[in-house]
Amino acid sequence: MHGRIEVRDGFLVLLAALWCVDQTGVLPLFLLAAAVHEAAHLLVLYLAGGRAQRLTLTACGAVLRCTLPEGRCARAAVCLAGPAASFALTALAGALGWYRLGGASALLGVFNLLPMPPLDGGMALLHLAGGHGTAALRALAALTTLGLLAAGSWLFLHGGGCWLLLIGALAAAQNAKSLASAPAPVYDKHKI
Repeated sequence: MHGRIEVRDGFLVLLAALWCVDQTGVLPLFLLAAAVHEAAHLLVLYLAGGRAQRLTLTACGAVLRCTLPEGRCARAAVCLAGPAASFALTALAGALGWYRLGGASALLGVFNLLPMPPLDGGMALLHLAGGHGTAALRALAALTTLGLLAAGSWLFLHGGGCWLLLIGALAAAQNAKSLASAPAPVYDKHKI
C-alpha cells in the first residue's frame, strides 16, 4: 500500500480491553482472521485497478480509504473480497482441524456481510445500486440493526453476554448518524 496505516486510540483501548478479558486465547485468532480479511480487500482492489491510500484501525473496525476501480461490479467485488477470504480461511482451517480459527473467521465473514454500511455487505449493496433505491437500502439497514438489538437483548437476558447487544447499539448509533447527516445516500465511492 502506498499510503499509510493509522491506528486510532480507540482501537488500542479496545484491543487492550479485549486482551484483558480474553481467557480462552481467541483474540489472536480473530486478529489473524481480520488480517486475512483486509488483505483480500487490498488484493482485489489492486487487481481491479484501484489504489489504497490509508488503512485506519478504529474501535469499530478497519476503514480502508482508497480510489475504487470503475464499475459498480468491480467496486462490489472489492467489498465482498474480505468476506470471501474469511469463508475460504474458515474452510481451510476446518480442513486442518483448526476449528477455533475457522469459527473466528466465519463469524467475521458473516458479520461483515450484514446489509448495513459501513460493513462490507451494506457497501456492496450501495455500490451495486449505484445511488438508486437508497430508501430501501436504509430500511434494510435499520431492520438489520433492530434484529441485532433484539437478538442481543434476548442473549443478554438469557445469560449469553452483552457483546451482540453492544454491537447492535453501535450499529444503531452509526445508522442514526448516517440518517441525520444528510438526506443523500451513505454511498461514498472512496470508502469500502
